[in-house]
Amino acid sequence: MNTRMLATIATCLLITTALAQEAPDTPESYTVPRNEHGQPDFEGAWGTVTYTMLERPPGLPPALPPEQAAGLAQVVYEGGGDNTDPDVDLFGPPSLFNVKGELRTSVVVYPEDGRMPFNERGEQAASHHYFKGDHGFDHPEERPGVERCLESWGAPPMRAFHYHLIHTFVQLPDQVVIVSEDMGLVRVIHMNGKQRPAAVTSFDGHSVGRWEGDTLVVETTHFRGDMPDRATIDRPMLISGEATVTERFTRVSDSELFYQYTVDDPTYYTEPWRGEFSFTREEDPHIYEYSCHEGNYSMVGALRGERVREVRSELGVE
Repeated sequence: MNTRMLATIATCLLITTALAQEAPDTPESYTVPRNEHGQPDFEGAWGTVTYTMLERPPGLPPALPPEQAAGLAQVVYEGGGDNTDPDVDLFGPPSLFNVKGELRTSVVVYPEDGRMPFNERGEQAASHHYFKGDHGFDHPEERPGVERCLESWGAPPMRAFHYHLIHTFVQLPDQVVIVSEDMGLVRVIHMNGKQRPAAVTSFDGHSVGRWEGDTLVVETTHFRGDMPDRATIDRPMLISGEATVTERFTRVSDSELFYQYTVDDPTYYTEPWRGEFSFTREEDPHIYEYSCHEGNYSMVGALRGERVREVRSELGVE
């Protein structure tokens, strides 16, 4: 998000953020249901739709009252430029993440300013808007992974966007499987401690899980180092081959699955940082096939069209 947009957000919202906010009510004790294996039951479909950015706009508090939250969501929506994706407008007006009753202004909760603590290398590598291409693309292989059907929003750490992302949890005695209605990712969390050879890496890494009470704790390593960018609403998250991502999934109500993660990656950050948001239970448990590149000519057409524009500009032809 550029400086002008951040300034707009601050101008629109800071006037009233000084108002005292009431602490959310303490929820009643929730008993997590168990499945046939005696595990906390996460099975079913859980989804997200949000205009909460990964990083917090400077000057804002971690959470906002409803009126201001709606204003921030609208500003983020309008800052996205001309939208041509019908999925973005399909699920009602823009809104922020509701996490245990709080309308959050960022996914990042530590450091306390809500910003990723990039080191010098990280600042340089993430100095562009993920989708706008303001650092330039010379060929298709430089386009974002989500455009090339190589990156799933469900890869750790999981992320959210303006359109509806659905993830189905399937629990087995020795595995938890997360199937995302997105890029065809099937993520296997090994609950039996199964490891992978160090030489075998992938974009989504290798996940090993354990239960701590009612919380599923997952540690993921073995990431590819040549594809560090992770899609976000603004500048990208970076994950190197040296990263360890620790996730915690806790069901806090029938309809809310609370998600926390910590990124420990000295390649790009000065210290470990933490993010969190909540998934919402889907009434319809079904997910559908995501056929990304079948019959998808948009990238080739866009690149050819831009080359034609360049030639016409050189020839002085309108």
